[in-house]
Amino acid sequence: MPVRQRSGEFLEHAWDVLRTVPAGAPVTYTEYAAKSGRPAAVRAAASACARNAVALFVPCHRVLRTDGTLGGFRWGVEVKRKLLAHEAPTG
Repeated sequence: MPVRQRSGEFLEHAWDVLRTVPAGAPVTYTEYAAKSGRPAAVRAAASACARNAVALFVPCHRVLRTDGTLGGFRWGVEVKRKLLAHEAPTG
């Protein structure tokens, strides 16, 4: 059974969308907002990442700023950097 967080309709949908972002292929907050069905709601998409309490199951660390920088992460930017490095394609 998957781990479930409960909240409003948009947040729950946005967390489901995060589960579809593949390891090694991060997206920007703008792309994430579009994938969530609300392309103009970049701040709401970022808020969904910030409110995600189960990052190992709902990989919010795979969302980056438009300029490619990491942005924030509930468990610290260094943890986000390490998770992304671990998932990066090799070769």
